[in-house]
Amino acid sequence: MLDGTLVVDVHPSAVEFAFTVSNADTDPVELTFRSGKVADVAVYDGDAVVWRWSDGRMFTQALRTDTFDPGESFTHTATWEHPSPGSYTAEATLEATNADLSVRQSFAVED
Repeated sequence: MLDGTLVVDVHPSAVEFAFTVSNADTDPVELTFRSGKVADVAVYDGDAVVWRWSDGRMFTQALRTDTFDPGESFTHTATWEHPSPGSYTAEATLEATNADLSVRQSFAVED
């Protein structure tokens, strides 16, 4: 079983995201990825996506499998530079083909 947490740290000129995926099972978990993108973060204003970490980025196109032992975790970080003031929801998503995991967190950017 995989667990996910999303920490959102708001600064005056940027918002930092830390998405941690942990293997909470007693057995190893194998995750398969289609590319070098293991996770993504999107920011929503209502239903509209206003920023996505992976937009404009290029990733290696190689199928790979990673094994995570019990208790092992990894953290994907992303930074949204110069956000506009407002109330948002961030959603971090694991990009594995054989696991479904996403975490949402509300936050606000002040003037």
